[in-house]
Amino acid sequence: MIKKSISLFLMFIFLISGFLNYKVFRSFIDQAFLLYEFNAYQLNLPSEAIESFNVDFPNITVTTIPMKTLKARYLMRDSAVTQSIELLHQSRKDNQFLGISEFELSKYYFNNKSMDSALYYSKIAFEALPRNALLSRLYFQVLTKLKKDSLLDESFNKIKEYNNVDQLSDYLFSKLEIGKTTREELGLILKSYKNRIPNSQQFSTIKTLINIGSENLSDYGKIIIDAETLFAKEKFNEAANLYDMASRLDPSEYTHYENAALSYYKGNSLDNAERLFKKTMRTFNPKTGKVEFYYGLLMYEKNEKQDACKFWNISKEKGFLGSQRVIDTFCK
Repeated sequence: MIKKSISLFLMFIFLISGFLNYKVFRSFIDQAFLLYEFNAYQLNLPSEAIESFNVDFPNITVTTIPMKTLKARYLMRDSAVTQSIELLHQSRKDNQFLGISEFELSKYYFNNKSMDSALYYSKIAFEALPRNALLSRLYFQVLTKLKKDSLLDESFNKIKEYNNVDQLSDYLFSKLEIGKTTREELGLILKSYKNRIPNSQQFSTIKTLINIGSENLSDYGKIIIDAETLFAKEKFNEAANLYDMASRLDPSEYTHYENAALSYYKGNSLDNAERLFKKTMRTFNPKTGKVEFYYGLLMYEKNEKQDACKFWNISKEKGFLGSQRVIDTFCK
């Protein structure tokens, strides 16, 4: 009788273990799709697929992003706002240190002009991942909208030692828009960083805006600002059109082509994106690795895995952050 009981107990344990292992295995498959689209800034998975994803066990991905956060992005896309917000709040308990859930909440409140809530959540996200240019950009945009110049300075001082080109550019754009700092002071800030950051040609746009002043913007400068604004509002194809126009006005500046390609890619205009990614690599061969990274993502979407891995490896060799992760995930 005792042996029979032990056998039944062990069988029960094996069944439970097998069930849990299956749940984890199934989740890894779901995570691969969700993380791919998250890293590629895409939201293409159909609603039916999203509804079937299990977000409770395991409740975080292999990269520690809460599953509820990833699912909430699609619910927001599908205008299931209440359900999305609820999941984002729940996901904050699943990982209190990452800041991605707060970023998504802040983005929603910013787009809906609830600036106090946008400030609250964007600050949490920024402090959780201060080196992430995407999170700091949204935080700076909120501070700019609220004209909080001193808090903008204080926040940038926490990250300026990282010498991140995107974060410096976002900071200077915000200072220009707030308008409390003279152009001469902004020029000195820019000059001090040009000596420390490689590929300082990326500063050409902000240098132009500082030199002519936001109150006397040329058509060229206005195009850049409008493109940045549309991109921040996720109107990617409209932003791409303006970046494309800027590249025609200043064909020597490779970032216009790169930004146009990236905007087309995020707007799902893949043919235009591919054309401009190729032009950027062929004509300018930037040293950042960014264009190769996103071109690799585009190739992967086209089921051209070999080419995708090839360009991700080039991106990795150029030192672009994030390349190793996609190589480890998709190039095995």
